[in-house]
Amino acid sequence: SAKGEQLLFKAITYNQWLLVGRKTFESMGALPNRKYAVVTRSSFTSDNENVVIFPSIKDALTNLKKITDHVIVSGGGEIYKSLIDQVDTLHISTIDIEPEGDVYFPEIPSNFRPVFTQDFA
Repeated sequence: SAKGEQLLFKAITYNQWLLVGRKTFESMGALPNRKYAVVTRSSFTSDNENVVIFPSIKDALTNLKKITDHVIVSGGGEIYKSLIDQVDTLHISTIDIEPEGDVYFPEIPSNFRPVFTQDFA
């Protein structure tokens, strides 16, 4: 179920920095015990002490490199597309639903190979 996948996501992201776009952040909200680098071109603000806002992916990565060795790229589509060639690990969940929308995950580079799969029934 999606619930099992949500528990996995929470475990993977616990006490980590997540790099997200504004729309993704607004749709998922801030989970406790995580820090968020939110990229936006809008005037979005947040008074959450665990949220830092950046005007570009480049600015976010430059600043994150100063404070952490591990960043979890957690969407949305533009963020994934911009960084797919720079990541070293992919955690991909496929849930058997037909969501509405027009944003898709980019093509996975050919050098990636699955090392673990799990079905959520």
